[in-house]
Amino acid sequence: MKIKNIAILTSGGDAPGMNSAIYGAFCECQKNDLKIFGIFNGYDGLIDNNFIELNYSFLSGRINRGGSILRCGRSKRFLKSNHFKLAITNLKNNKIDALIIIGGDGSLKGAMKLRDNGINVICLPGTIDNDLNFTYTIGFDTATNNIVNSIDNICDSLSAFNYGAIIKIMGNKCTDLIDTVGKAINTDLLIKSNDFNITNLAKSIKSNNDGNHLPPIVLVLENSANIENLCEILQEKCKIQFRPHILGYIQRGGTPSAFDRRYGISAGKLAIQSILDKKFNCAIGFDNNSLVSKSIENCFKF
Repeated sequence: MKIKNIAILTSGGDAPGMNSAIYGAFCECQKNDLKIFGIFNGYDGLIDNNFIELNYSFLSGRINRGGSILRCGRSKRFLKSNHFKLAITNLKNNKIDALIIIGGDGSLKGAMKLRDNGINVICLPGTIDNDLNFTYTIGFDTATNNIVNSIDNICDSLSAFNYGAIIKIMGNKCTDLIDTVGKAINTDLLIKSNDFNITNLAKSIKSNNDGNHLPPIVLVLENSANIENLCEILQEKCKIQFRPHILGYIQRGGTPSAFDRRYGISAGKLAIQSILDKKFNCAIGFDNNSLVSKSIENCFKF
């Protein structure tokens, strides 16, 4: 089989560096005289036949922006038999020889379903949660820096009043973000599950707060605690004013870091090389200081 047409989509939540990966794949296709099509809106774009041939005009000025120029999405329709069959039909009608999927664990599960139905797929791990079996996923480094910078700004203001802060951190079930940020700001006041001991937490805060240091910063993994209620409880127990902070999409937005740009571009190029070498149905990501390829089944942490 001669490779002629490749498609690429971004699925699930957006991650800084996705656009860099798209650009890397595009550049490698140009070098090898291949056509590459972008699919808008993730797996929904497969169902809706929302394909566009990528070119320099479309990509110009966008490769180092956050988010995804192809837009992301979580598709409930893709799970339904009739819509899944339509997605397969659209790939075949567009004569797509291989599909690159950039996303997290849900996206990779969708890729396996496509693989099992005869579609050649290559996956690139793109999620700020870092919840796949790679050292780093695309977007994790940027999100970590975004969170640390935001906490630094919060601390600058709160230190003027000696207020404490309770900050909700993304990550879903994975603790990589909250653990890495905790080390970066030098705090062990982390809540990573809903069975934490509030009494022990209050004791730790009081023992480390003498009014001469930075205010206490408590990091809370999403879905682990109601941070507004937690503020009220800790204020009573510790006799310190606390303020709740939900960083939200600030964590995943913005310009990708240098690391995520290089990661994305290199992974996108390597995905095309893997396709040209007829090495399909794998995931390419950063592991042990280099880009490696592994089976999709070996990419899941949970």
